[in-house]
Amino acid sequence: MASSYEKEIREAGKDKVELTKKIDLSMMKYLWMANPLSRARKHSIPKFLRNVELLKNFSDNELRILAKYMHNRKFAEGEIVFREGEVGIGFYFIFSGIIELSHDDLGAEISSEKFLILEEFGYFGELALLQEGNQRTATALARNKCELVGIFKPDLDNLIVRHPVIAAKLIQSISIALADRLYYLTNEASKMHKRIKQLEANNDSQQS
Repeated sequence: MASSYEKEIREAGKDKVELTKKIDLSMMKYLWMANPLSRARKHSIPKFLRNVELLKNFSDNELRILAKYMHNRKFAEGEIVFREGEVGIGFYFIFSGIIELSHDDLGAEISSEKFLILEEFGYFGELALLQEGNQRTATALARNKCELVGIFKPDLDNLIVRHPVIAAKLIQSISIALADRLYYLTNEASKMHKRIKQLEANNDSQQS
């Protein structure tokens, strides 16, 4: 079984081996690349972060500081970011490409309805930052060549010490996104429950 990216990161952490690079841009270069009037690449990381909905309340300087605690890495098609059941350490934004989340064993013959597909500007893995020892509830797989921008739990801990306001804004944004997702799932579950009750009532009336 192929090792996952997060498993390699955890094991490398024990040996203090650097497997992924951090985003390190000077203030002038970052602000130049983030400027919508600049000729910097359309999909530069500063422009990308500015257009992530989760980070909409951050100033350009706050995004620049946050970026210094983030990592970016390119994944080949079929590469595994993390596996279901592993202890999570990272929260990721999709800079490019497609990530597939599955609750089934890789290689199993399953229908597309059992997949969650995330594309550019999507994000996943946020519980790893909020819950100590969080176990992944799905396997994240690169469906094609893609690049992720992420932050690991130790980086967030350092951010909390050095830039508590920015760390608080990130945690608040993640918490609001999770609350919105929970509200949506609760509504969907309620609709499904009502539908089941209605079908049961119709079935009882037909049998009587």
